Amino acid sequence: MLRRLSFSFLLISVILLWCIGSNFTLRMNYQSIHAQGNILNTTSDVPSRVMEIPGSLFAHNPGTPILKDLHLKADMVVSGLSLPTTMAFVGNNDILVLEKAKGTVERILNGKVLSKPLLNVNVESQVERGMLGIAVANNRNGPMYVFLYFTEKTNPSISHTDGSTSVANRVYRYEYVDGRLINPKIILDLPATPGPRHNAGSIVIGPDNNLYVPIGDVDGHSSQAQNVADGGPADGTGGILRITQDGKPVGNGILGTTSPVNKYYAYGIRNTFGLGFDPLTKNLWDTENGAGSNDEINIVQPGFNSGWVQVQGKAPPDFDYSQLFTFDGKGIYHDPEFSWHDTTGPTKILFLNSSKLGKNYENDVFVSDIHHGRIFHFKMNANRTSLALQGPLVDRVADTGNETNGLIFGSNFGGISDMEVGPDGYLYVVSLGRGTIYKIIPTL
Repeated sequence: MLRRLSFSFLLISVILLWCIGSNFTLRMNYQSIHAQGNILNTTSDVPSRVMEIPGSLFAHNPGTPILKDLHLKADMVVSGLSLPTTMAFVGNNDILVLEKAKGTVERILNGKVLSKPLLNVNVESQVERGMLGIAVANNRNGPMYVFLYFTEKTNPSISHTDGSTSVANRVYRYEYVDGRLINPKIILDLPATPGPRHNAGSIVIGPDNNLYVPIGDVDGHSSQAQNVADGGPADGTGGILRITQDGKPVGNGILGTTSPVNKYYAYGIRNTFGLGFDPLTKNLWDTENGAGSNDEINIVQPGFNSGWVQVQGKAPPDFDYSQLFTFDGKGIYHDPEFSWHDTTGPTKILFLNSSKLGKNYENDVFVSDIHHGRIFHFKMNANRTSLALQGPLVDRVADTGNETNGLIFGSNFGGISDMEVGPDGYLYVVSLGRGTIYKIIPTL
């Protein structure tokens, strides 16, 4: 079997567009809801704007986060947000957070949401489209830049036969001055059709001060970036792109010299919702969502080929590697460092470059998920090129959910869309499922 499929991270497919923005809560009774082979039996209070639909395993359960380490607790920073996707710090106790369907950038200062958003843009919010990614570059000899990745309605007046409007996935650069986002500039213009899934968007600034931009296959592109040799040149989808803060390719490119191939840092990626750099080795890591099983964690070296569409998860013993497109040998495939056989919807991957939660967690790997609202904790091997796994996980595959119980650091957060380490060294968690940001701190 060349491909073991897994649920795409259906992070946003839980949105009923006709009731976005409603603030009331409906009492929902779910009795044996069948979701493409998964059966849910739950009863919960679910905001009408975040209702369960078939095909989604989206954690929106009420309650209080649970941390396995009894010396830690999760405090609420702010609640009442509308589908928060990603966040970034612009100062101490000063957070910018994106609201997916509203197209807004909210500022949270000392735990309070300001009365007006800093920005409100015209987004297309269907399914996984919307306000998706934020990164901040605090340049020493220049302005503070805020980069935003969102699905923009490029011509709202034009309607297509399927009811959609003209859209693009775009990266904008703003200057952040006196609490305002000014001087917007488009620095990257990417496909958003056919869509509406697999837009990725969780952008990050690397240790080289360049911007790393993930994008999925946008629901069906089949170019050389998706390992389809006769599918045509890579078209800006299915990979991690690396650009300067001005939107230029870095150097001569890794896979080729023509645009957009010269922007690719990695390819063969179906969809990803999390990038993170190891603070010690400077290596890039990602999470990846499959289409039925085999969600992944990968170390991403320059030219990394994640294998999609030819393989997802660990390649089977009889896999024919000649099916993979290599860009004349510049692209290199390797199996995931870890994969879940059962879909979990991994989102952010984060290296805790802080000792505030205890020295035993410093520089370890934390991975969140959207389907169950959990945080996984991984140790690294001695040279930090792979995860230190034991017992039934030595094969780097979680064949059942029980095999990962020992990795769970926290649970019951609601569907998690992002995590960040704050200037104070504590771990902040964005719950899209609850519209809440939490801070994990010691109990004493």
